[in-house]
Amino acid sequence: MRREIGSEFWDVPLQKTENNIFPPDTQWFISGRSALTAIIRDIKSKRVVHTVAMPSWCCDTIIKPFVDAGIEVHFYPVIWQNELRQETDDKCDILFVADYFGYKSRMLYSHPCVIHDITHSLFSLKNIGEKYSFGSLRKWCGVKTGGYAFGVGPDFDGTDKEYVELRKSAMRKKDLYISGKIEDKDYLNVYAEAEERLDKMVGVYHADLDDVKTVRYLDSDYVLTRRRDNSKILMEAFRDWLIFQDLNSDDCPLFVPVLIPRGKRDQLRRHLIKNEIYCPVHWPISDYHKLTEAERFIYENELSLVCDQRYSPEDMKRLIEVVRTFEMEEL
Repeated sequence: MRREIGSEFWDVPLQKTENNIFPPDTQWFISGRSALTAIIRDIKSKRVVHTVAMPSWCCDTIIKPFVDAGIEVHFYPVIWQNELRQETDDKCDILFVADYFGYKSRMLYSHPCVIHDITHSLFSLKNIGEKYSFGSLRKWCGVKTGGYAFGVGPDFDGTDKEYVELRKSAMRKKDLYISGKIEDKDYLNVYAEAEERLDKMVGVYHADLDDVKTVRYLDSDYVLTRRRDNSKILMEAFRDWLIFQDLNSDDCPLFVPVLIPRGKRDQLRRHLIKNEIYCPVHWPISDYHKLTEAERFIYENELSLVCDQRYSPEDMKRLIEVVRTFEMEEL
């Protein structure tokens, strides 16, 4: 096995019995963005909608469906003041809320029409609170599609088998690479081709049916236990950099997000890549964003440390060692 840490998933950890994570009325989509598009379509069929309030710290893929639907996006501030602070806007027609990285949220809100992005908190929630909730399982494991939503009916525009086949091919090639059976990284090109196709997709598309069957047997206990164990190691090592200081009993981290001091985030990320450790940033600033200087701070300094179920405590220690070599030289 190669010692690479991070980047795209290629497998799904399975158990023998069904996990009962998703209720029977869950609708499955090709992506989280497609699931959100279905929710927006449902809301617009029932009420007049002009505006949506969204957190300033977010991915452009969740902004675009509102723009495509002709809905004006207003951003409410998410800023760093020795802790993550956000204050929602209840004056818009829709309030969009999101949890971050599977850590318990302190956000309070009240609104008659809420869309809850539970992508990061799926394995941390005790129950689904809002009528409209959605997310993407692709962020957690190697499903080809994996968008899901609650509160909407089966109103689909179709499927995209070519996208599914691209994802399947990419995962197969990465599996061969990780196991040492092939040397080239052609799988990166295939993943990129799939993402390019997904980015151009407009509408509501159904998930791959094999994925829908597979997620019923996802080993959620293994995912939760391994991620918690790994995150504890990283949180202890980088206590001064943490965005979230505490790991609550119900938390299941997607990543361990940190703020890299002295504007060295990008340099550290390049150092990690040289050592085959691929930690993403959340998120690139897009043309849709309208941000203050305080809101930009998180975007420009955040790094998401990988802690997922593919990796052991020894892998986490290697990640720490690689960061420490950079820290001694640069920070």
